Amino acid sequence: MAKRKWGFILVTAVVVAVASKKEWRERVCIESKLACKQAQEAYTFLRDNREEMVAQAKETIEGVNLLWKDVANDVRAITEKAVHIRETSEEAIHAAKEAADEIKALKKQRELE
Repeated sequence: MAKRKWGFILVTAVVVAVASKKEWRERVCIESKLACKQAQEAYTFLRDNREEMVAQAKETIEGVNLLWKDVANDVRAITEKAVHIRETSEEAIHAAKEAADEIKALKKQRELE
């Protein structure tokens, strides 16, 4: 409650100070009119260009969606290639081990002969 009271007193003091000086009142009026004019211009700009902005937003969203689909496809392709490389690497390692075993067996067989 005390904060409200002090806030009210402070606002009242500012209003009285501004109202008591003519040049401050005029400055507040000028700035208020300027702010109002700028708000009206912004509203007019948004109203006049709404369709274009919505179209650009839709276009951008569609572009982003296409990029995400491309990224998803690329990730899927990379994953498939990585799985294929792993499988072929395992097959190559297995084949190399078999070849090494066969070479050892042949070497042993030659030593026995």
